[in-house]
Amino acid sequence: MAYEFKFPDIGEGIAEGEILAWKVAEGDTVAEGDTLAEIETDKAVVELPSPRSGRVARLHAAEGDVIEVGAVVVTIDEAGGGAPAAGPAPAQVSEAEVPYTGSVVGTLEEAPDEEPAPPAPPPAPAPVPAAAPRAVPSPGASGPVAPEAAPEPGPQVLAMPSVRALAKELGVDLNAIRGTGAGGRILRQDVQDVAEQRAYGVVPPSAAPAGTAGAVAPVAGKVVAVSGQPEATVARLGGVMETGNFGLVERVPFRGVRRTMARRMAESAAKQAQVTTMDDADVTVIRRIREKERAVAEERGVRLTYLAFVIKACTAALQRFPRLNASLEESGDEFVVRHYYNIGVAIDTPSGLVVPNIKAADSKSIFQIAEEVVTLARKAEERSLDLADLHGGTFTITNYGAIGSTYATPIVNYPEVAILGTGRVREVPVVRDGQVVSRLMLPLALTFDHQLIDGAEAARFLNVVIGYLEDPDLLLLEGA
Repeated sequence: MAYEFKFPDIGEGIAEGEILAWKVAEGDTVAEGDTLAEIETDKAVVELPSPRSGRVARLHAAEGDVIEVGAVVVTIDEAGGGAPAAGPAPAQVSEAEVPYTGSVVGTLEEAPDEEPAPPAPPPAPAPVPAAAPRAVPSPGASGPVAPEAAPEPGPQVLAMPSVRALAKELGVDLNAIRGTGAGGRILRQDVQDVAEQRAYGVVPPSAAPAGTAGAVAPVAGKVVAVSGQPEATVARLGGVMETGNFGLVERVPFRGVRRTMARRMAESAAKQAQVTTMDDADVTVIRRIREKERAVAEERGVRLTYLAFVIKACTAALQRFPRLNASLEESGDEFVVRHYYNIGVAIDTPSGLVVPNIKAADSKSIFQIAEEVVTLARKAEERSLDLADLHGGTFTITNYGAIGSTYATPIVNYPEVAILGTGRVREVPVVRDGQVVSRLMLPLALTFDHQLIDGAEAARFLNVVIGYLEDPDLLLLEGA
């Protein structure tokens, strides 16, 4: 009997997912619980387990397709089940090999108790052959230049077919990549990282992916001249290069976390009347506290950052201004005030922005908050965030000062109604008691939904936050 398996509703408002990689092919025999595919939602990269045992009769989508909840993903012929024929067991894919796109790794069901077989030791990497000279057309040549074929990876490369296909699409040489998966296996993220590094000039581009008419091939960071045009240095983003009406263009698929982030930002801007108010906080006292307690922090293995103080100050201020810890219903008839304080921290990753949150920040000390910030950042770097880390946020802080920016107008993390941006801490001359003195200043930018919060309330909230940062003793005296 044929069983049509539909993409399940896994909650949290997830309406669709993108198929990153199929783990089965048509005709394969699967057992209940076997992984069918890896699917990226706007929350996580998840493994899709088989609900039945049988033979895979049909795959209803290709890798890269976006499927909606309720759409048929795969048809399983249950009559074709049974024990598979004797032969070598299929290689198990460890959790570390699940591709990561700047979001999180999770599963729809708990992983089986059995330990995966240890991976075979990686073979010695073969030397990368020197690139053959490329023929460059004369300036007077006309017509498109055929893209140079990417070198076929040798048998020594450990990578799944979907990863090989992605590398070919992005023009990345698998022989030049050191895999981060078990046994040196090359993962999708390894390929994507190289493509992104190459785009910013860290890694020279390799062969261009095949494209439509007008596609060109990059040579040592440049693009071959087309129709008499001079060579131009370009930053490749992994798309297909072609000639447009006025020059070279690159068509790049918009997928994964970046596309999800774009949709969320567009939704936020469309549903809220966002306004930003800015001010500076004198954090000279906090610097002295950090220096004084540096030894204690090191003993606890904690890096005491300004961000930890900002999170604590915001949590205390939110208790005095509960409307900033709320969400406005789409009907506009009521708003929901949250009397818990889960403070989101925006973390930049190679594939986009993720916002895990610190649960019950009001009940934690500055040391505990600092430790949790480090833990979340490390989990994001190691691609080990889980769905619980991302859910339930009530207010968000984005620290663009960490990358050297001073001022910005952050966009609210909808359905929250406010977000605080922190800029680069810098020493500047200010006037104190009629004297010009040097003080350490922290730029702050509070963006809020003007439908629910008026400018006076937002300004008062920001003033309270600044008061806590300039006089941290208030946090102790008020029991915040």
